[in-house]
Amino acid sequence: MIDSWTKKSANGKTVTFRIEGDRKSGFVYSAGMDGRDIKEITGSLKVLTHEDVEIMFASYVAGRSHPLCPSPK
Repeated sequence: MIDSWTKKSANGKTVTFRIEGDRKSGFVYSAGMDGRDIKEITGSLKVLTHEDVEIMFASYVAGRSHPLCPSPK
């Protein structure tokens, strides 16, 4: 399964979110903006919704913790 979608960030830049994988081998969640990856989370066996993925990466960028994405150091 591959799912990709875009959304405008608060500063007007386009963020591309992506979910790849399956329930057997796990999922990879990634987000990118301006041609660079923000973060990639691998190995999750749980399928997240689009909203969950967006919240996870927003939390990471803001320096807050999320169960699948610990806060940056």
